[in-house]
Amino acid sequence: MENNEKLVKSARNFLLDLLPSAGQIVRRYLHAEELPSKKKGVHDFVTAADLAVDKFLQEHLNYNFSKIPILSEETFEDNLEDYKNMNLLFIIDPLDGTSNFARGDDNFCISVALAERGEPLLGVIFQPISSRLFWTTYRDQKAFWNGRSIRVSDISELNKAVVCTDWSHIMETREETTQFLRKIFGKVRQIKILGSAASDITLLARGGVDIYHHVRLFPWDVAAAGLIAQKAGALVTEIDGSKWNVFSESILAANPELHKKTLKIL
Repeated sequence: MENNEKLVKSARNFLLDLLPSAGQIVRRYLHAEELPSKKKGVHDFVTAADLAVDKFLQEHLNYNFSKIPILSEETFEDNLEDYKNMNLLFIIDPLDGTSNFARGDDNFCISVALAERGEPLLGVIFQPISSRLFWTTYRDQKAFWNGRSIRVSDISELNKAVVCTDWSHIMETREETTQFLRKIFGKVRQIKILGSAASDITLLARGGVDIYHHVRLFPWDVAAAGLIAQKAGALVTEIDGSKWNVFSESILAANPELHKKTLKIL
């Protein structure tokens, strides 16, 4: 990782400029009278905005960082194993929270991470409607929101905690989330399902919710957000407590005390 310090700094500065520009593309599509879309699965679809932002990001990253491969939700085919041991890899979600976007809900974002063999080096997330820009790097001791540092909540009691989770796009795995909700229901103050893993984890990172849980994820959902949560003080693991990286299929994030208590319930 140490050999990549200059590269990470360069990529950070580049993405902090690039993502707000990509956000302007999203905003133009948001108010279109008709937004073309097509289904990707039973509970998933892609819009013209996803594709336009993806094209914009990939063109600029390929031009400026031509030696670094890109893993993007919109161009990924079917084998993540090919990416897991790459020395460097950009991971893109051009529009996380497409269902929210298509319905005029502003809880969606653009997410880009840089990873080394599955370990995140850099995460940048931009929410186009609110113009919230989140970022951190593996070298930072903090995570940032529009230039100021952020921190997870210090709530330690489950009965005061707000939990955020979401449903997987994979229908066969939704029972796992149902089981989690049954176990946690009645033990916490509130449960929220907001529809954008990356945005929701930034909400955790700035103390807006206290626990985040999700099963059956893809790297582009959480690669940037997971690092941001860690640098904001969250303990981030898989839902069984094992070590998290960008290729993990589940995530449990909270401050260390709530994380421990949630793991006991799980």
